[in-house]
Amino acid sequence: MYHAFMKYEEIAVDYFSDCDVNERTLTKTEAGDVKQSVIETFGNIKNPYRESLVWLMGEQLDMKGMLDALVGRENVMK
Repeated sequence: MYHAFMKYEEIAVDYFSDCDVNERTLTKTEAGDVKQSVIETFGNIKNPYRESLVWLMGEQLDMKGMLDALVGRENVMK
């Protein structure tokens, strides 16, 4: 997708700014390494479904622990 944006920028800048390379956003030198920035940002995004699964599994383990504690208490009382 990054390469598609770069190609679009080259075409659009050439057309709309009469080939003025200072009007670029993604490929100008002040922007730095945009490709690396995109990769790092994408790597930091968390999957909400995975986070929900981990949370639900934790809740399930908590309930199992409480149930085991109640069963253990019943066994001790007998």
